[in-house]
Amino acid sequence: MTRARDRRRYPTLTDEQFRELFRAENLPPQPWRYTLTPRLVLNLTRVADAAGQMRASPLSYYRQKELAARAKRMRILWNVSQLHGNVTHEEIEAVLKGARLVDRRRSTGEAIARAALVEDSLAHFTATGARDRRLTPEIAMVYWFCSSGFSTPGVPPPKGTWWGTAPNWKLYSPRERTKLLEPQREAARAPPEVKALFDWADQDPLVSQSAVLRAATLYWGLTLLYPTWKSVSVVLHHEFRIGDVDANGLLMLTEATVEQHELLTTPSHRMVRADEGDLTTYFEEFSSALMRVLWERLEQLGRVQDNEFHLPWKIVAPPDELDARLYEVLERLGHGGSAAIIEALGADAPPLRTVQRRLQKLVSDGVLTKRGARKNAVYALADREVPE
Repeated sequence: MTRARDRRRYPTLTDEQFRELFRAENLPPQPWRYTLTPRLVLNLTRVADAAGQMRASPLSYYRQKELAARAKRMRILWNVSQLHGNVTHEEIEAVLKGARLVDRRRSTGEAIARAALVEDSLAHFTATGARDRRLTPEIAMVYWFCSSGFSTPGVPPPKGTWWGTAPNWKLYSPRERTKLLEPQREAARAPPEVKALFDWADQDPLVSQSAVLRAATLYWGLTLLYPTWKSVSVVLHHEFRIGDVDANGLLMLTEATVEQHELLTTPSHRMVRADEGDLTTYFEEFSSALMRVLWERLEQLGRVQDNEFHLPWKIVAPPDELDARLYEVLERLGHGGSAAIIEALGADAPPLRTVQRRLQKLVSDGVLTKRGARKNAVYALADREVPE
C-alpha cells in the first residue's frame, strides 16, 4: 500500500524529502522487470575493474586488518549515531572491551552492543570456509533480530534486564558466540514477502549471478519492508564480501562522504519506477554510485600504501599461519595473556613456549604491544591500549 500523494500540499519539502515521506510501504506485485542498457553494462564493468584493484591492492596483512577494524568501528559509530547522535569513539571502545555504560548513557551502550553484534554476525556468516556464505532470508532476519535487540533463540536473557540480545550475548566468549549464531539462523523465520524478494533475486538469470545486482535488489526490497532498520546496509556488506566486490571488508558505507550517501539513499531517492516494479533506472543509479564509492576507497588505499613504503620490512612482511592466528585472536579479544590466547586458539594450539616466543617476536617487530612480564604479561594490538 502507498500513502496518498499530493505534492501541492507540501510546498516546503524538497523532492527527495517528499519521496522519502510518501514512499511505498511494501513490494510491488511481480513480475519485476529491468532492461540491460549500455549504461548499466558499462557501470558493471567499471565496478568489476575497481573491485579487482581493491583485491590486488598491495597492502600488508597487518595494515589490511587495521583498516578493516577501523571500518568496522566507523560502521558501528554511524549506525548508533543515527539513534544517539552524541556517541563517542571512547564509548564504542569501552563497550567493545566489555564495559557497560550506565545512567543516561545506558541506552547508548545497548545500541553499541547491538551494532557490534551485527558486525560479529557479518564476520561469521561471510568468513572463508563458512558452511553457506550466501545471503539467505534467514540470515537477513538474523541481522534484523540482532540490530533490533530481539532475544537470541535458545539463549535465556539475564534476570532483571530488558536489553534483549545485546547483554546476554556479552555473557559468552567469542568462540561461544560463533556457535550460537548457527542456532539463531536455524530458528529464524522469514516472512513470505522477504522470501518472495529472495526468490526473485535467485531465479533471475542475471541478478542471481551478479553480486552487484543481487545486492541492489535485496537492499531495495528490505528498505521498503523495514523502513526503520537503520543498519540494513549490512546486506550490502554481506553480498559485496562474498561476491569479491569488497573481499577484505574495507568499505565503510556510513554516509560520511557524498559518494557513500548517494549509494545508501539510492533506493529511496528518485526511484519511483523501482517501487512500481521497473528496476532499470535503479540498477543504473546504484551501480554508478557503487563505482564512485569504490574509486573513492581506492584513492584512500593509495595514500595508505604510500605511507607503508617508509615502514620496516618486519612490519609489512606477510605473516605465517601462526602469526596470523595470534593476530586474529588478539583482534577478537582486545587483549589477553598467553593462557587466554592459547585457549582462544582452540584444540590445535601450539605449546605455551612456542606461543610466548611468537608473541615476543611480534612485540619486537612492532605489531603487538605488551604490559607486564612473564606470567603476568598482557598483549594487545599495537594501536590499542593494554589495560593496567
